[in-house]
Amino acid sequence: MPICVECGVPVANLYTEYSKGIIKLTHCEKCNKFADKYVEHDFVIIFIDMLLHKPQVYRHLLFNRLGYRDHGIDPNVLKLGILLILFDVYIKWFRLEKYYTVSNIPFIEQPLFLQYLYILFLCVIEFIVFQFGIRLAVFFYISDKYAIVKYNYITMALIISSFGKILIISMVIWDYDQLEFSWLINVVVLTSNIEALAVFLDMDYYKSFGIMVVGLGLKILAQMFFIEVTNSPLLMTLLSI
Repeated sequence: MPICVECGVPVANLYTEYSKGIIKLTHCEKCNKFADKYVEHDFVIIFIDMLLHKPQVYRHLLFNRLGYRDHGIDPNVLKLGILLILFDVYIKWFRLEKYYTVSNIPFIEQPLFLQYLYILFLCVIEFIVFQFGIRLAVFFYISDKYAIVKYNYITMALIISSFGKILIISMVIWDYDQLEFSWLINVVVLTSNIEALAVFLDMDYYKSFGIMVVGLGLKILAQMFFIEVTNSPLLMTLLSI
């Protein structure tokens, strides 16, 4: 059932269509505002409001745009998730290549496709561990055992709110050294994730931040463990075969 993006109250419908292309937006009976103003807005406006971290836009995307799904991920959101992982591969490839060069570890001596598979595997593991950490934290934060939590929507909320990583593509036209400032984009992604979780789970920002800390902590541990294990001479020998 759709909800009002302003106050979160369920509404019967978002608009009434009188003829093709002619619609009238529904007013919310509680707040007396348009139930979903984004129905008439194009993607540019939606993207700007996502950058501004407006809770209304996340209610629109998560509750009204995606619709109801018992399980699974929306195909368009899944495509976005894959794209974000590939952006992570681009950044990590640069950073790890620089790290291995400084550390005199023969990572950069491997064929390019093995380097790519290595970084891709690392990013996939990080993504899975991060999602697992968030779900685990949500499970413990939601103390009511009778509460129904749609974990697939949590995954979609995190993917959608990580849209900021797309801005990394703009760094392609800059000098490679400027990639060191990509942490600013990570801050935008973090705050967007916090906003999306707070909206979907209807909780305050402190709890949402705590959930993100658990997910990010497990993600960092997984990254450190993976890099530590794969630095072994045995693995480097296997990669060179």
